[in-house]
Amino acid sequence: MRIKHLLLVLLLTVSINSQAQNKLFERLAKMENVTSVYVSKSMLQMMPNMNLDIDIDIHSLIGRLDGILILSSENKAISGIMKNATLSLANDKSYEILMKVKEDKSNICFYIKKKPDHKIAELVMLVDEENEFVIIQMIGNMTMQDIQNLAKGINAD
Repeated sequence: MRIKHLLLVLLLTVSINSQAQNKLFERLAKMENVTSVYVSKSMLQMMPNMNLDIDIDIHSLIGRLDGILILSSENKAISGIMKNATLSLANDKSYEILMKVKEDKSNICFYIKKKPDHKIAELVMLVDEENEFVIIQMIGNMTMQDIQNLAKGINAD
């Protein structure tokens, strides 16, 4: 009986953390001077060759994704708010930092949220450039190999 209670508490905690992060992204998406693009699973399946205007190749992932959210701002003040708001990912135990890339005046951080079966439920990329801040959130059922392939595509640019 205790195990059932423990599992219930664990599931509720993960659910609350996930909802809090989604609310953060929803709040940022509603801000003025933030460009927001959400692509649903249905849209991804209808457009396998679409260009999302991001410098990564996600075509091999499309079947494993439930949705993609892209938030960006070129407004310096709003970019600062977005950057500060996403600092919480580093302290959120449900997210694991996967990789950091620093090149010239660009910083890119990759965070993942794993499922109990070790698949990746969520990949969040934060791109901090001199004149823009971009958040890319991919939700689905990805593997570490998918993420490695995605990272190779980014490093090749």
